[in-house]
Amino acid sequence: SPYLAAVPIEKSGHAACGDPKQISPHAINHGLNIPQRFDDYGSQTKDLELASVDNSDIWYWLGRPPEEVYGKYFRGLIPRQVYLDKVHAFLKENELLHDRNPYNAVHLRSFEGKCGHNDLDLCCPKLTHTQEILIERGGSIMDPLFVANDGQCAQDVLRSYDNATDPVIMGYDQPCDGTECAVLDFELCVRSEVFVGNLKSSGDMNIREWRMARYGISGGK
Repeated sequence: SPYLAAVPIEKSGHAACGDPKQISPHAINHGLNIPQRFDDYGSQTKDLELASVDNSDIWYWLGRPPEEVYGKYFRGLIPRQVYLDKVHAFLKENELLHDRNPYNAVHLRSFEGKCGHNDLDLCCPKLTHTQEILIERGGSIMDPLFVANDGQCAQDVLRSYDNATDPVIMGYDQPCDGTECAVLDFELCVRSEVFVGNLKSSGDMNIREWRMARYGISGGK
């Protein structure tokens, strides 16, 4: 796994994310209905800032939990150090490490051409549309824009970013492989000042949750 449990956890037989030697004392009671499961889990973790559960209990299979419960789950996962080091080096190279040098991010994804003609602004917005959203969310279009993308959007869309006069960074451009590339893009989006997500991407919903858990940032901001 590219992520580790944020704190050592012990007691039960449920293996924790990232390290099979770490086990979680908190488990979902499958004898309860979904709202009751969240209430029960919330009671178990009410005094904790971080909490985790076995991967078989991942929230996608349970439904949407309350924000305070979901936040504990996301605060309980951190990227492995090798990914954090690469993100740090990338931000340093692009002079984006400090608070005085904020950047925004957008995720373009064509979904193997299955986005749908009427939904292109949701999946592959051109730069002008992205900038409109940034302004609406209180961002500055003068800040650098990190563009996470799968390279499948239409060429005229990609050219709107490639040919921009404003500072645009077209994705993580250092050597990476498969899942690693996605994790690095993911982490760079999480750290951005304003994030323009892709409404058809479940991964972008996770970016939103991580931003909420780490920084208390709601919505696109």
